[in-house]
Amino acid sequence: MKESTLREFEEFLHSFVKKNGRKLGEKTKYGVITLAKFIEDTPKGGSLAFLKKTHATYLKERKYPLASYALWLYLLSQKYEEKVIKEFVAFKRTNNSAMTDEEKLADSVLSKKELIYLVETIKNPRDALIVRFLYDTGARVSEMTSLKVKDIDLKTKEVQVLGKGRKPRTVFIQDTTVKLLEEYMKEKNIQAPIDLIFPIKSMTVWYNIKKDGKEILKRELHPHMLRHSRLQHMADEGVDSFAIKSYAGHSDISTTQIYIKNSKFQRKLAFDKAGNIWIKDQ
Repeated sequence: MKESTLREFEEFLHSFVKKNGRKLGEKTKYGVITLAKFIEDTPKGGSLAFLKKTHATYLKERKYPLASYALWLYLLSQKYEEKVIKEFVAFKRTNNSAMTDEEKLADSVLSKKELIYLVETIKNPRDALIVRFLYDTGARVSEMTSLKVKDIDLKTKEVQVLGKGRKPRTVFIQDTTVKLLEEYMKEKNIQAPIDLIFPIKSMTVWYNIKKDGKEILKRELHPHMLRHSRLQHMADEGVDSFAIKSYAGHSDISTTQIYIKNSKFQRKLAFDKAGNIWIKDQ
């Protein structure tokens, strides 16, 4: 898919509303955009035979729901009717998320050493700052890209984030991040209350972090992994689930509990409480 087509498709995804009235989640949009580059540009008004031929290789090589869903959404963006798309694209909708699988969560967490090495190696200062900012705040990409100067107090290191369901919450940034943010805002002349802190598209953030992940850490990265890493590191340091829930803006404590279950703090606590059988007279 051409870059110009991809940008148009991204705009469609941001505004797309499912039949249940909800918009696509950030992880879904990221997955769809990642797969979209493998989809052939498709002009509007093509016949069913043309569509089958154009996308036969894509569907043959990618036999999994998200790949089919990506093609489904792309053809919808090109004004094809659902009944036409259904003739050759089939996918099963699922309510399962990566967060219901602890093994997948573990793959989505970066170690502190990886994070430090990543930000110290990224060549573009803005991109390195974005990684720091996303990790410190545990914010979602869409939350970060919508932040304005009025939403940040550099003196108190507070950031007012508007989360899902337009629910506000306060998160924080470290002293070192504040210093870099001040330098960045001064250089870019970002000072009016209504100025965006990071005037950048979410897709660009996804792309840059993915590129840096491959080049620097030799692994697949996406911005949401910084959120996962922040929350998991909190749990590993013994922060309780309700405090993490508040910081993350989770609506359901069960989502937060996955970090607690996966926490090395809890495992170490269990180990210490069990005692050391090798010490006599214990």
